[in-house]
Amino acid sequence: MFLRKMRWLCAAVVAVIAAVASPARSMADTQILIQELDGGGVPVTTQISTGTSASFATTNFQNIQVVTTPNSGAISSLNTSVTAALSSSFDATHSLQVIVTSDGFINPFPGQPAIVANNAGASSGIVGGTNAIAGTTQLMEIPLASGANQTASLASGTAIIPPSNPATDTRPTSGATNTTVAGAASLPEHFAIQQTIIVRATPDAGGSIATGSTVGGTVGSTVLTNAAPVPAPAGLVLALAAIPAFGIRRVLRRRTA
Repeated sequence: MFLRKMRWLCAAVVAVIAAVASPARSMADTQILIQELDGGGVPVTTQISTGTSASFATTNFQNIQVVTTPNSGAISSLNTSVTAALSSSFDATHSLQVIVTSDGFINPFPGQPAIVANNAGASSGIVGGTNAIAGTTQLMEIPLASGANQTASLASGTAIIPPSNPATDTRPTSGATNTTVAGAASLPEHFAIQQTIIVRATPDAGGSIATGSTVGGTVGSTVLTNAAPVPAPAGLVLALAAIPAFGIRRVLRRRTA
């Protein structure tokens, strides 16, 4: 009887330790808006969905696939990939816009400064033209005025920082500004990240884009909290690149200690 009770007690202790050691799960919402824009930047087709993935098709962009991955912590991030095939009657004056809003980010250093790194990379699946991607990142206060858990309108709210300068990339390579940096003087405990992504395809002069070509790429937003003093942008990019190698193991060790 005593041994049986001890086994139950040990099992209960193990369960409690596992619950304490596991990262807290937040009830986060993510919204994905997909639009085809005409030559003047006016939406001609729009779909809004919730969740971390979405599929859509428009007149000029077929088999659109969007997947986004939010991660909250001392280093918060939102990484989004966009792919689409071009229709046989593709109009190169039109572009594809994707707006991703995720509201489940928690700042472990409320009120402290933060640095936002905004990065873009175009895919290389195009022949006979260029595939260009541009992305911006902004941070918004929680709660949002129009939530990320609905499909009636674009999620929106009060800006902590306005949209960053665009990060851009073009394939085949013809110039890029792959990373831009912005700063927040005081980041609250809870915040949302919103990415705006524009994809364009342009045929080579006198030619046409080969059938079967795809366009798109990735946009990544990284928020480093408690980031005072603010380093120079070039130093910041190097610091952010080094964080996964040197910092995440230490963060995980503290969480599981």
